[in-house]
Amino acid sequence: MNFLHIHLAINHSPLYATLFAFFFLLIGMIIRNRSIATAGLVITIVAALCAIAAYMTGDQAKDIIDKGPPIAGVEKTMIGPHDDAAGYFLTASCITGAGGLAIVVLFIGRRRGTRPVWMEVVMLFALVFCLTIVARVALLGGRIHHPEVRSLITG
Repeated sequence: MNFLHIHLAINHSPLYATLFAFFFLLIGMIIRNRSIATAGLVITIVAALCAIAAYMTGDQAKDIIDKGPPIAGVEKTMIGPHDDAAGYFLTASCITGAGGLAIVVLFIGRRRGTRPVWMEVVMLFALVFCLTIVARVALLGGRIHHPEVRSLITG
């Protein structure tokens, strides 16, 4: 097993972790359940860690594909845009994860209602921003090996 296999195994985890973080935080805010909202913030931290792992293994996978023989169905020209978009997502995800970590650490153990709601709203918007970026990363990643996606959308 090499970094190419590892990247293919974990490349969806940042997308789903970010999606779960968004919905946990949103539902926690709607039903005013601080525990569920806090779980969303913790999942935001996990999503950032998943993004780091996917980016690092993706960089190594790119090197393996560049140096290796051609692989049937793999479009090498699509790796560059995917890598660029992944860098933007890594940055956004790490900033959002750091925000989630700061909120959790600053307000852990305090009595109910002491965490300002505006912080959770800011985190929701940051997660929406991350979701838009990770959707593009996923689309560009799909174009590397899925020809049916290449022809659907350009750009």
